Amino acid sequence: MLEATNISHTFSESTPFSRQVLNGVGLKLAPGEVVLLTGPSGSGKTTLARILAGLVRPAQGTVRFNGEDLYRSNGRRFATIDRVVLASQYPERQFFANTVWDELSWGLRVGFGMERSEVSRRLRRISEDIAFPLAQLADRSPRSLSSGQQRKAALVSLLALEPQVLILDEPLAGLNARERRRVVSLLHHWNRGDRSMLVIAHELELFLGWVGRVAVMGAGRLTFCGSPTELCQSADPAVRQTASLPPLVELSYYLQQCGFSKGPVSLDRATVRQQLEEALAQLSPDIS
Repeated sequence: MLEATNISHTFSESTPFSRQVLNGVGLKLAPGEVVLLTGPSGSGKTTLARILAGLVRPAQGTVRFNGEDLYRSNGRRFATIDRVVLASQYPERQFFANTVWDELSWGLRVGFGMERSEVSRRLRRISEDIAFPLAQLADRSPRSLSSGQQRKAALVSLLALEPQVLILDEPLAGLNARERRRVVSLLHHWNRGDRSMLVIAHELELFLGWVGRVAVMGAGRLTFCGSPTELCQSADPAVRQTASLPPLVELSYYLQQCGFSKGPVSLDRATVRQQLEEALAQLSPDIS
């Protein structure tokens, strides 16, 4: 389990530019669970992700992985390379190798001391799953790739590590509609056994159907944490606005609130279409 308790963090503390980005945030990620983290830009999502991955030490609060604090009493972080990994929102800032092959294989070769044959097997399997043309791009500089290819490359390198917890910061940015669906399908199938995943995204319609919980952040605080159904049904206007729920969900919610639909708020197109048809049928006598 990955657990953050009472996390607070301030940028440029004790300076005129001081800004608190997190204020008393708590979040648990159980084995095998997928949590979707959403909220407006600047709400603290990326900072929380970096803290959970052990890349930034919080000013206050603790982060524990399987009961062990990420930071020892001497302030040093214990190694989590094969347990908790973060796919950055800007993968090009992570690249350091001269070729795509060296970049993607570094963690397996240097971190795990893995034989080249096993490295090739893992990278080839993940690349095929995600439709990343590794064979054609292996000798290219990772910085020469398109933004979509860079995000896929970063994802391949992390999935190949087979971590216990995968944290993804806007993994669909820079991808077209077809690539987004493929990446979401891969992530959905990757989550099995005790593998856990925290996904930061604004494309809620691609995740609400299969994630276990949704956490919504606003102004450095966790304003909502519950199931997708509970979020869709929430009557709190601040939560609904902060979460930026899909138009289809908002239409279903509106029909329910106006008394045109007695069914639950839904993300399913067929269900919402039926709700809309029922609403129009109720209105038709008045219209005529």
